[in-house]
Amino acid sequence: MGAAGTDAPRGLPHEGTLALASPAGRQLAAELRRVKQTSGLSFARLESRTHYSKASLERYVNGKLFPARDAVEDIAQACGADPGPLLEFWDDALKAAMETREATPTPETATDAKPPMPADESTHRPHSPFRNRRNLVLLAGLGMVIALFAVVQVFPWFSRTAAPKPPTSGCRDYYVDIHVYTTGKVCWQSASATVNGYVENPDSAGKATAQLCVSNHPDVCSQIIDLASAAPGKGARYHRTVHLPAGHGVWVRACAKGLCTQWD
Repeated sequence: MGAAGTDAPRGLPHEGTLALASPAGRQLAAELRRVKQTSGLSFARLESRTHYSKASLERYVNGKLFPARDAVEDIAQACGADPGPLLEFWDDALKAAMETREATPTPETATDAKPPMPADESTHRPHSPFRNRRNLVLLAGLGMVIALFAVVQVFPWFSRTAAPKPPTSGCRDYYVDIHVYTTGKVCWQSASATVNGYVENPDSAGKATAQLCVSNHPDVCSQIIDLASAAPGKGARYHRTVHLPAGHGVWVRACAKGLCTQWD
């Protein structure tokens, strides 16, 4: 493979309109096509033998894109051809492209600069009423921004939306399942919660238990209450009202064979 240091210098146009416009560039593209056609390889087969995509190979071979030096060497070797002559065409095409580029005049940028204003005109020109009004509007707007920023800093609660308060009463359904299951509804008020449900044990080994968690933080129970137990192949209903300290709630789970579901 060709050395990476022999690739085209940074800044060389990649499109073939310049790099492949010279006789050496056109000869390079023609030789690449000839080598590819002689090998009988499709672009897909050529892709599998090189590090380049089918799209890039098609552009190189058909003279649409100036290839890297490594690409020319890889294509020649993949097609079973001697890369030497192709690399000579590549060197000549690169040299011609660089000479053409250096000969192209650089667009003038001096026309973008504004001529300096005479001293007497710049220092004695009266300001128009429109310009004065614009300055006043800008100053007024800046003052409003500063005032609003000061209000937000002094009274931060102005910029915040009050957090909604949790409901003091309501109901929700629950369902948990682990070999056995329990399902029902829990309703609560500000100081109490009532649980109505059913625990089913279709398994034939060990009893199933429905439990209630009273807590002010999920998964950290301050109290665990057994609601009901069911023998294998049986079910049991339960109804329980518990006292809720301030900020506490309730969750339900089912347990069997030493395993328990998550609190729901």
